[in-house]
Amino acid sequence: MALVLAAPATAQESAPEVNNGVNPAVDNAVEELIVTATRLPRTIENIAGTVSLITAEQIEREMTEDLDDLVRFQPGVSISTASRGGNEGFSIRGMGGNRVLTVIDGIRSNDIFEAGPATYGRDSIDTDNIKRVELIRGPASVLYGADAIGGAVILTSKEPRDYLEADRNTHFSLRASTADADEQSRAGFTAAFQSGDTGLLAQYTRREYAEQEVNGPGALNPQDGSSDSLLLQLFWDLAPGHRLQLSVDNFVEETATELASDLGRTVSESMGLDDTERLRTGIRYQWQAGLALFDDLEISLNRQDTDASQFTAQTRTSYSFLNPRDPRTYGGTNAARETTFEFNQQTTATNLNLRKTVEMNSITHSFAYGGNFEQTDTRRPRNRCEEDLSSGRKTCAISEYPFAPPEVFPNKTIPDTSTDRSGFYLQDEMAFGNSGFTLIPGARYDRYQMDAMPDPMLDGTGQVSGYGFPVESIDEGAVSLSLGALYDFNDTWSMFGQYAEGYRPPNFAEANQSFVNLGFQYATVPNPNLEAENSKGLELGLRANLDGAFLSAAVYRNRYDNFIENSFAGVRGPISLFQNRNIDEVEISGAEFNAQFALNEQWQARAALAYARGDNQTDSAPLDSVEPLTAVAGLGYDAASGRWGGELLLTAVGEKDRVSAPDRVTADAYSIVDLIGYFEFSDAARLRFGVFNLFDETYARWINISSLSADSISAIENAQQPGTNFRIGLQIEI
Repeated sequence: MALVLAAPATAQESAPEVNNGVNPAVDNAVEELIVTATRLPRTIENIAGTVSLITAEQIEREMTEDLDDLVRFQPGVSISTASRGGNEGFSIRGMGGNRVLTVIDGIRSNDIFEAGPATYGRDSIDTDNIKRVELIRGPASVLYGADAIGGAVILTSKEPRDYLEADRNTHFSLRASTADADEQSRAGFTAAFQSGDTGLLAQYTRREYAEQEVNGPGALNPQDGSSDSLLLQLFWDLAPGHRLQLSVDNFVEETATELASDLGRTVSESMGLDDTERLRTGIRYQWQAGLALFDDLEISLNRQDTDASQFTAQTRTSYSFLNPRDPRTYGGTNAARETTFEFNQQTTATNLNLRKTVEMNSITHSFAYGGNFEQTDTRRPRNRCEEDLSSGRKTCAISEYPFAPPEVFPNKTIPDTSTDRSGFYLQDEMAFGNSGFTLIPGARYDRYQMDAMPDPMLDGTGQVSGYGFPVESIDEGAVSLSLGALYDFNDTWSMFGQYAEGYRPPNFAEANQSFVNLGFQYATVPNPNLEAENSKGLELGLRANLDGAFLSAAVYRNRYDNFIENSFAGVRGPISLFQNRNIDEVEISGAEFNAQFALNEQWQARAALAYARGDNQTDSAPLDSVEPLTAVAGLGYDAASGRWGGELLLTAVGEKDRVSAPDRVTADAYSIVDLIGYFEFSDAARLRFGVFNLFDETYARWINISSLSADSISAIENAQQPGTNFRIGLQIEI
């Protein structure tokens, strides 16, 4: 079990950004960590499963600048990145992409979509706004619904009460930082106040950055980008036990990239401009009722719009203007090409969660139950046109080589799709008197309806339908079950076990992507017979809450049936067909360990380790997505004055040579050392600093190279992480 408890929180759900600067692990050694991902507020040692908690203090102390940094010291959890797509998505225990559900204040984030160089991830979240991150390791569909078969990442935004205290009803602070690995500069402010029964939080962050440095001979395309993030939270205590909260969360990012990797014989200039905007508005009502049906109730309504656009302008040789009667044109003409690929999703989500505790015959039942409904609309418009610079002629029928069959724009590679998800869940946590035994059964029913709406722009060649692969809608339901158990041997030692199921139906792209490239003679075709993925996970663990120390260890095995993977599907004439198909069975097993120690009032230590092994049982081949053996160890010190301190961290990663085929990339073992620290000038001013990769190690994270072949030398070199790099930040409360 890998609970990297670098920053234990108190039993309160609030996590103030402004604290005394001391590592929270110092005082009281291992304080109670409260998590809510189980739908019931519970301490870490009272959960029948593995949930890792990352608090706002930890985010600030470790100088976290983006989602990639968020899990930097979390063995078994990683996040993939792309040069234009940014941070794409979390991977937990070898499962990533859309198999890990990411939830922001009760609403799912946008889907991850990949189509060649066009990648759209989940990077439209500023870490300054995050109060708490809960990582559910393993299937979590019973509580969070379809798509959580590999785990879930639950993000909670900061609120006004995180900055206000009983004797202070206003707060204003400024923050700034710089990081040399990507020349990032950050500036922002936080304002919070409360008057009577109402409170308001306004938080703004501006970032400017360049491409990330690469240690070694590689280099990423030159890049300049900026982002603006605004979070507004308003609460109103309507009456005792009644609270209403309104939220606005807006993120806008613009990145300009000099696409040097495109340059070659046919391309002389290439520039990219990518824009992403995410706007979430929400309302949440909480009622501490104490009624017969429920003790407390929470209902929320959220709307989230995510609009992403990748625009590329090139000067290149064009073969779209050839004249068959004029051989002088056969070599192509100098042309300007403009390409705009978009990915747009709008999601509306309604969630109802209720809790009730009752005692029956010496058994205490803690019920969590409720339901949700989500509707998501997805569009993928594509356009590309060229202009002959000598004659001024224009065309949107693009040929990639002389006399190649053209692709006609505008077009779409997926149909416009409306997806409805609804579900109902019930979990009963049964504590049997003073026996120390707790049993936690749970069940959920999910309904999934995906309505595909093809139009004439689907498939710019007009060929896919001729291959006999129709675009179809999906309407199905599934039941997921879970059963957890806890047993306390005594006040120190306890054990847990959990069986959990997961369910994920195919999304709009997996089922219905339709694309033919006649010039290069390949096609991606729909699969109307694609079945939903299912997972079954079993986990056993042991915990010890000692005087000044916390230890935990777990082993697990997760099996995934009907695993969806893109495969070669044969040929039709000269065209090679590719299609998403089901693999009968994939299995991942592993072990995780975590320890944290308060050595004395000033010194503390932590350690975590994650090992996993994955296999495609159908093909009898290793699963490349599984991370190598990873361990993190830290030694921290905080001065008795509370004014300064730091932590030295070692991350050790084992070699990766167990891969699916002889021609796949492998990786050597490596170790990196990081140093983070702080200094308080006064109660209102704090300086933080970090030196990362202290010994200038050359290494690549496995998740960023796992899909490459061994001879992809340039791509492997470009995936190397920065060498020694520095960060420094200042926060001032006014």
